[in-house]
Amino acid sequence: MTELDFGRRIHRIGPHSRPFLLVDGLSARLCTALWVGIVLLAVFAVFSGSAQISPVEALSALLGQGDDYTNMVVLEWRAPRILMAVLLGACLAMSGAIFQNLTGNPLGSPDVIGFQTGSYTGALIVMLLIGGGSVETMIAALIGGIVTAFLVFLLSSKQGSVRGVRLIIVGIGVSAMLASVNVWILLTATVEDAIMASLWGAGNLSGVSWPTFAAAFVGSAVFIVAAIALSRPMRLLQIGTPFATALGQNVRAVQVSAIVVGIGLTALATATVGPISFIALAAPQIARRLVRSDGLALGPTAAVGALLLLLADVVAQRIHPDSPLPVGIVTVSIGGLYFLWLLLREGKRR
Repeated sequence: MTELDFGRRIHRIGPHSRPFLLVDGLSARLCTALWVGIVLLAVFAVFSGSAQISPVEALSALLGQGDDYTNMVVLEWRAPRILMAVLLGACLAMSGAIFQNLTGNPLGSPDVIGFQTGSYTGALIVMLLIGGGSVETMIAALIGGIVTAFLVFLLSSKQGSVRGVRLIIVGIGVSAMLASVNVWILLTATVEDAIMASLWGAGNLSGVSWPTFAAAFVGSAVFIVAAIALSRPMRLLQIGTPFATALGQNVRAVQVSAIVVGIGLTALATATVGPISFIALAAPQIARRLVRSDGLALGPTAAVGALLLLLADVVAQRIHPDSPLPVGIVTVSIGGLYFLWLLLREGKRR
């Protein structure tokens, strides 16, 4: 069913009295345009790069008719890497949107308040101090992000509630302390181990395989579905806690669920490919400006995040073909300028 709401065309999916999902018309058109852009960029990433593959050869490989070399480059190297960039870009962006919505602050992003640094700490402890493998490293990164998140929320809570600015300041402090611990762990390691750990810590999509992508897809699908289910009650929270409570909303349950889902999305992405900064920070803000809304826009945010991370990975691979950069370095370089602009803008407002 379609209706107008404050001049915006809204599509209701489900019963009229209590729809499962509300889809804004402008957001739907924007998502379509963004996903067309993602597909075009993915096609470019498939046949371009250091290995010379023509579009016809790439298409043949995708249809299962290529030679061994083309199949290896297209199907084993590039395809899972492209899909992983799209998937994790969407996960990081949705996580950023959830935390920015909860804190009511554009700086309330999981990479700013230390969750990714905590994941890196967990991974370093296993990689360099305990000597675990890739699976153990992923689990440690996941646990590190979750423990850091609960530590930040515990230190920033006051009388059972968490305030946005307090959460951000505590998160930045915890992140700085964990960064120092990470440097100390790297200094105690051998040169080879430190280089390996630093490459992972820079956020790297190289070496992504189909089993890795399948594991990330299954894990992230659970949190993405949960985030979509939480989008409607979180919009009610934006109006105000008293109003949401009066409508029968269990505010505390929604907040706790949103925190768990947001942590799960960012911790899973970090555990898979290492910490990738600024996607979670920038994508929700860009999406809100595109849809001209201050509310939670998970669909456009996920599409913007997927496009940003895929674009950053394409640039990282082609800026120096003989020595490709980790994608995290590109996102930090671009995101640093955006972060500076955001800080200056917030400073002028206060």
